[in-house]
Amino acid sequence: MPELPEVTTTVNGLNEVMPKLTIKDVWSDYYIKTANKRTDNIKNKKYFGKFRNELMGEKFKSAERRGKNVLIHFTNNKTVLIHMKMTGHLLYGKYEWDGKKWKSDAPLLSDPFNKFIHLIFNLSNGKSLAFSDMRKFAKVLMFETDKKNSHIDLVGLGPEPLDNLSKETLKKQILTKPNWDIKTVLMDQSVIAGIGNIYSDEILWTANIHPERKPGSLMDKEIKDIWKATGEILEHSIKMGGDSMSDYRNIYGEKGNFQNAHKVYRRVKQKCLKRGCDGVIQRKIIGGRSAHFCNTHQK
Repeated sequence: MPELPEVTTTVNGLNEVMPKLTIKDVWSDYYIKTANKRTDNIKNKKYFGKFRNELMGEKFKSAERRGKNVLIHFTNNKTVLIHMKMTGHLLYGKYEWDGKKWKSDAPLLSDPFNKFIHLIFNLSNGKSLAFSDMRKFAKVLMFETDKKNSHIDLVGLGPEPLDNLSKETLKKQILTKPNWDIKTVLMDQSVIAGIGNIYSDEILWTANIHPERKPGSLMDKEIKDIWKATGEILEHSIKMGGDSMSDYRNIYGEKGNFQNAHKVYRRVKQKCLKRGCDGVIQRKIIGGRSAHFCNTHQK
């Protein structure tokens, strides 16, 4: 699932290419492909009809990230929320329907992970913003921009880890779950917004903290180490364009590079890269998710 660096990379790309563009039309087959009965997103046919009508002719204003959500703001006080879930990512380029499938300019569709197109925003410059979502788990909906802070999908999110988060705030947040595993706490979006499986592993490896440690057992120095590692790792991944070990791609259909900088994630049975450590990376299910760690230096 795209996490904070991948969503940030997407938002940065949108703010590069979308200013001054207007929506000419919107197409989707989500409500055909998913048989979704919910009425609060575009997987519902009636909802999609309203969604399409309200966006036609509207001008892009800006994009931002909140947690793992992409928020695309328009000048008519409308915001489109896209949660990319497991396999979704936005793509910018020329798209044409050949009667059977969407065709696009290279390199967008030369990558198999970019071919699962289920949403298209046709733009005033002749290009499109497309959404590829292999497993069709994504959430796409619209709300009034001035109600952003009270929207149900956003109101329960914790503080942003890169938004001047202090170590005192981090300590306060993680201690709201004192008896949980710290791996699970870091991924809880009500505690800290934007961190998932990849970055929780990398943060804890860097901070020398075992993923099953309980927040209530952590010393102040250990919390400070987690706080420091969080900022460094997330910022480093953003500079590298996010992580594309799985199917994430940026808006140009290109891979990020953070997967080449992994210290622990998916390095099972490989030697630990911590200087002076002779451990081997292990994998264990914690809180229903895979945790990768070194049982030697992570205490």
